[in-house]
Amino acid sequence: MQPGGLKYPVHIWWDGPGQRYRFDVYGGMDSTGWDLKQGFNWNLYPRIDKVACDFSNGTVGPTATTTTRQWLMGQLGLGDGESSSPLPDISKWEYAGTAQIRNADALVWQLSVRNGEKTANYQFLTARNGWPLAFYMMGRNLITGSHFDEYVIEFTRFKPGPIAAAAFALPGACKDAASREGERGPGEKGQQAAGVESGGVAARMGMLLPAARLGAAPVSAVLDKLRAASETTLEANARFINEHNRRYRAAAATAATAAGAAAASSAATANADDGADAAPSYRLSLNRFAYMTHQQWAASMLGLKPKDRSAGGSAAASETGTEPGSGLQRLRGSGGSGAARLGVYRRVLSDEQLPSFVDWRGTGADGPGVKDQVSCGSCWAFSAVGAMQGAWFKATGQSLSLSEQQLVDCAWDYGNDGCGGGFVEPTLQYVVDAGGVAQEADYPYAGQNTFCRGPIVPPPEPSDDNSTTALGTTEQQHQQQHQQKKGKTKASSPPLSARFSGYVNVPERDEAALMEAVALHGPVAVLMNAALPPFRFYSEGVYYNQECGEDPDSMDHAVLLVGYGTTQEGVDYWLIKNSWSKYWGMDGYARIARKGNDCGITTDPVLAVVDSGAAAQALKADAAAANPAAAAAAAAAAAVAAA
Repeated sequence: MQPGGLKYPVHIWWDGPGQRYRFDVYGGMDSTGWDLKQGFNWNLYPRIDKVACDFSNGTVGPTATTTTRQWLMGQLGLGDGESSSPLPDISKWEYAGTAQIRNADALVWQLSVRNGEKTANYQFLTARNGWPLAFYMMGRNLITGSHFDEYVIEFTRFKPGPIAAAAFALPGACKDAASREGERGPGEKGQQAAGVESGGVAARMGMLLPAARLGAAPVSAVLDKLRAASETTLEANARFINEHNRRYRAAAATAATAAGAAAASSAATANADDGADAAPSYRLSLNRFAYMTHQQWAASMLGLKPKDRSAGGSAAASETGTEPGSGLQRLRGSGGSGAARLGVYRRVLSDEQLPSFVDWRGTGADGPGVKDQVSCGSCWAFSAVGAMQGAWFKATGQSLSLSEQQLVDCAWDYGNDGCGGGFVEPTLQYVVDAGGVAQEADYPYAGQNTFCRGPIVPPPEPSDDNSTTALGTTEQQHQQQHQQKKGKTKASSPPLSARFSGYVNVPERDEAALMEAVALHGPVAVLMNAALPPFRFYSEGVYYNQECGEDPDSMDHAVLLVGYGTTQEGVDYWLIKNSWSKYWGMDGYARIARKGNDCGITTDPVLAVVDSGAAAQALKADAAAANPAAAAAAAAAAAVAAA
């Protein structure tokens, strides 16, 4: 995620007999607690400049049904009993001698585990009295259950014995949330726990929290079960991939023997990959998602907020005065939630004038390359940042790496929920109202919600503006409307390096307009239906799945459109950039079918528009840096003229 890795403090309080634990990250900035006997859990997290709490009651304990209890605890890696702890049981590990760690003698214990085609190696270092000192893992994280990687846990403090009840007490903000939970109508508590939203939250928490095993079996048996479950998931995914690739090879053989390019194209794109007679046009491969269940993967790696028709939009949107409906419905249907929407894209080229091939990869418009959203539903922030980076490069020639974390932390009042999901257009509205966005070096990505260090702005006001202004129209009126809404910036806030005047929507389902937009104006933020199982293992080729949804309700992921083209076999495709690291797909990119079902790529494309004044300043600064003597002379002449 970061060039040098990521290091952060974690505190854990664990009470086996009481079936309680608490997990704090970054000194309690994000805190989660569970009490299985009382039947509740809570998560305290930053929301802009305050703390917020999600509280759930009736999901575990005697008030929950057996099925719900088992389901939720299974998602979180929890079990019943009192005998185990969140530390590994090394009774079956091999003793490997002694070592020095922090000027102290340590006993070294080793374990090797075969995981599919890889061998995971673990070393646990203890003091002579058995207290933990360090835990080195090259493999799947045995504490959190995270993907195969390198992990180092340094224990700086360990205190066995009874824990004061205050450690598990509900924080103040959570007491308020618990009171609101208690005011809900009969039957609502338990039903929520079994719903899709609770399932997603539980699955995502299961990826982040330590596997505090409260099981009746010994810890070594629990770890064996964890590894077995991991291998079972891996093997099931491997079988799925092998079966798909078998059909891919069969389809390729058919295409190779077919006469002419038209027959080859037909064979390559004929069917989806899941049908009995499928002829897939893309390959799959095992990647870092292979150890996750599909629900865990979807909860942690997607992030576009779903449409809630019954509630008329997200809770955040209804509380802040924005228009009802999802980001798609609100911004397309009513003409935008604020003056940042500059209109609908208007074509200037004929179909014959459109380039046959566009690829922004490796250029300044593509920014620093592929990033990784980690286990945070922030795809919307990466998509918005990608569009802004491309627009800024086209306007100024500067290739910047802008901050997704600023958007995750600061854009809550625009209908977003941080790592819980968000929208692209309202996020660009925030950037306009805030007066700009910082660079990633000044506001680095954390992979979770943190307190806002950028401008804090009031929520957007509803707008009845149904303008269809074309790209490039004057921005004076827009600037005047939003001048009074500049964000409150603290003295310690990072500098804002790029300013934007708004965004333009490309007409829905207009393939030619989208081709022109990405060709003439750079990368475009787009949505897609990515939650189908094959997409997470995509490796190469043109992804085509007839089960993909193309309507707004089916959109669950935001990506960046960086080009388009046609394969040698005559298959048309869109070229997208994902935010799942370079270890997914084609070094982080993918080709999506352009003709027929495109999984929603043309459903809601968005172009970012650079503030013309900011672009002029950037060009002037670059010119001065390139020719300091001329810049000094111009400044002197200006001073004389002023005098």
